[in-house]
Amino acid sequence: MAQKKYRPGMNCEKTGKYRRYDKNGKVVNEDVDVEKGRRFPPAQEEGCYYCEK
Repeated sequence: MAQKKYRPGMNCEKTGKYRRYDKNGKVVNEDVDVEKGRRFPPAQEEGCYYCEK
């Protein structure tokens, strides 16, 4: 089953550690802590996304 992708600025559904990927699927940031109800951090790169670790 594929992991759910979250875009910068989306609300986090579950507190946890996330990885940020660029548009090509390469890991850009290994440890991003986001709390439930908070928004995912903005990013400089277009097309990036977050997935739970």
